Amino acid sequence: MSRLVKPIEYAKEQGISRQAVYAKIKKGVLVSKNVEGKIYIVLDEELSLKENNSSIKEKEGSSSHFIDVKELLTSKEQTITVLRESISDLKQTNTEINTTLRGEIELLKQVFTEMRNLYVKQVDYMNTEKKLELENKISKKSINASIYDEVLSVEEIPNDEDECWITLVEFLERSGIRKQKKKNKISNRLKKAYKLKDKRIKIENNEMFLSCYHFYEDILNK
Repeated sequence: MSRLVKPIEYAKEQGISRQAVYAKIKKGVLVSKNVEGKIYIVLDEELSLKENNSSIKEKEGSSSHFIDVKELLTSKEQTITVLRESISDLKQTNTEINTTLRGEIELLKQVFTEMRNLYVKQVDYMNTEKKLELENKISKKSINASIYDEVLSVEEIPNDEDECWITLVEFLERSGIRKQKKKNKISNRLKKAYKLKDKRIKIENNEMFLSCYHFYEDILNK
């Protein structure tokens, strides 16, 4: 008959340390079995009885029990080695995780940049479509060539119902400008352009508006 004993119980029975028990398991001196993720020592009942009787006799014949110091030190060294290997594995795992996270962050940045560029291009395309539509309306009103050229050169909006204005905040958002320092620079450039009678810009009730039908690369790319 055999029975399963926990390592800590076996250590108490034998009067040795738990490290020494694990060292014996590792060396194959003790037979072990894994049950539902836990390690048990497999003991033979008859052999266990003999060992117990022998242990009792030894205890009766001696006044004290001496621990095998060499075996204990060896088991501790083995435990330290295992712990060092575990720490090394953890460091390697953390390094791999950090590398993976950095790669994912860079990928997200690239995706965000591409989406922002697509959005800006879409807004520019819409503005171009509006401008073309406006030019077609002007052409259909039988304006003579000289007046038509003049209208296009100054890029005026002929009717109030065709006007399209956006706030400064909307303009900065559509242009993909997020940093406050950059926003302040663009805002100052627009104010200077307004003072120079730039017809793409107007101010009403102390709030700046920009025309939807025009491009502003001259201001954004200074």
